[in-house]
Amino acid sequence: MSNATAAGTLASAPVLDARSLIEQLQQLRKTRATELDWQRYCVLMRQLCKASHCAVVRKLTETESLEQLGRASELETWSPMQTMPLGMDLLAKADGQGYASAPAQAQDGQTWLVLVLALQGLSDCYLILNIKPQERAQLNELTLRALLCVDFNSPVSNTAAVMPVPEELTAMLGLAAEVMQQPNFDAACLSLVNGLAAQWKLLHASLGWVDKDRMEVVAISHLDRFESDASQTQRIESALLPAVLQGREVWWPATEETLHDSDALSSLAQDLNAERIALLPIPDAQGITQAVLLLAFAAGTPPGLNTLQLALELMQPRLSDLRAQSLSLQRRARQGLQNGAEQLFGPEHSLIKLSGVLLMLAVLYLVFGSWHYRVDASAQLVTDATRLISAQFDGRIDQVHATAGDLVKEGSLLVTLDTRDLEQQRNELSAEISKTASEVNKYRAEGLLAETEIAQARLDQSLAKAERVDSNLAQASSNAPFEGVIVEGEKKDLLGAPVKKGDRIFRIAKVEGLYITLMVSEKEMRHIQPQANGEVALLSHPSHNIPIQVSSVIPVAQVKGQEGNQFMIKAELLEAPQPWWRPGMTGLARIDVGDKNVAWVLSHRVVDRLRLLLWW
Repeated sequence: MSNATAAGTLASAPVLDARSLIEQLQQLRKTRATELDWQRYCVLMRQLCKASHCAVVRKLTETESLEQLGRASELETWSPMQTMPLGMDLLAKADGQGYASAPAQAQDGQTWLVLVLALQGLSDCYLILNIKPQERAQLNELTLRALLCVDFNSPVSNTAAVMPVPEELTAMLGLAAEVMQQPNFDAACLSLVNGLAAQWKLLHASLGWVDKDRMEVVAISHLDRFESDASQTQRIESALLPAVLQGREVWWPATEETLHDSDALSSLAQDLNAERIALLPIPDAQGITQAVLLLAFAAGTPPGLNTLQLALELMQPRLSDLRAQSLSLQRRARQGLQNGAEQLFGPEHSLIKLSGVLLMLAVLYLVFGSWHYRVDASAQLVTDATRLISAQFDGRIDQVHATAGDLVKEGSLLVTLDTRDLEQQRNELSAEISKTASEVNKYRAEGLLAETEIAQARLDQSLAKAERVDSNLAQASSNAPFEGVIVEGEKKDLLGAPVKKGDRIFRIAKVEGLYITLMVSEKEMRHIQPQANGEVALLSHPSHNIPIQVSSVIPVAQVKGQEGNQFMIKAELLEAPQPWWRPGMTGLARIDVGDKNVAWVLSHRVVDRLRLLLWW
């Protein structure tokens, strides 16, 4: 069947419930493997497991490649191996435990959950399912559905079946689906115990939930309502405790495996006229017993609990969520706070004591306390007495005699450009000048006026070029125009670098007339007052705070990338210049605003933001 045909078959296939799909797949599996319609099998499995793509492949041992037996996908170009995670052999893992799953990503960036199952009874055959990430919460249920329909062991063969009885699993899957569809916790628990009592013909089934250090019966079969303080309810709670203490399955009467007996279990068995009682703990994801299921059997051999344990593992997350939703908001909040307080300070009313004291102190401090509020700003040490040193011609930097931060004297050599090309040009021009001068003299001696004029023009052109080359050679070295400090130009970046005429090489600044420029966010500008004082700490000496005073504000905002709009403020230095000060140094400044209420200091930014959001 072609891919287009498969897609058409999939689109026209009726949507069936899980039980009907499993029944059709059970009938389909009875067909011999050589005659089995793998395309139809993939269509049904894709619908059963809510998969986006489905395929059955066979591993060819001779070539270590995969042969595709059937597929079901809306995409004609989909291949079952396209979304397999790199570095993980899910096929080998599926051979070991029957199934394997892992997240994966396709070439187009889309993510999947890849589920691989080994087809039991068929050598080197695998079912590959691509499940969307939003179905992760139902992965256990979908895996269980798939496991129901991958056993291809022939009923007449001597091969031992590796899967549980399909009918029992199907019934348990239906019960799990019914429980998880219930809208609230009480209905889900009652559906569970009633379903087990009806399916296994139990005398009694009840469910107890572990709440901290006490057991609470939440459901009893065939009873919609019961009193929690009734004697029978309390006997059931006492009978459930052994499973919590042992953390494993408990049977009454005791077997050699459990080696445990209980007076509470014996008393309950007599009340129920039961021959066997089973206690089945239901652990959470951390392995802690969260609930206990009590099953009372009449005469006969009790069924195995393997399928029930699989179903309980499937239902536990849903029951936990419904349990949390069933609690009142006050109880949920109180329980959360109490759990945190008990972990930190112990169980003896620590929450009430600690919360009361801390809340009172915090409110008093917020209302009556004050902080000295200061506005933060980025700062830079600046001087207006600067000079640029630039390249005088196109070339390459040959020698660099200074770098940023160096103090230089007036006339100090700073940089030298490579003159080898200029010297070569000068030599060529000298030869050309000599040759052209000889031609001029020759044509003049022969009386050839026209040729003489042409040769004289070439001679003048060569002399002009030589004059320009001589000028460039004279300007190949750049000297400091005055005494100062280099604020721009790193030696390691300049050495050997190509430059064009006018390119900046160094910036030299005089260490005089220094002042501070501050960049303040527009959110804090309203707090800045004229002549406000503050301090600045430069990165080169953060332990030394320099007093400053605001002198002027540039009334035009400047955009500083992700920092948003900022205003420039000029401030005077209230301290004599230090020898280590250099123009261009940066740091952090804080401008004094005054004492403000603690609550205002902590909340004014949030309040301003809310005012903008809620303003109409």
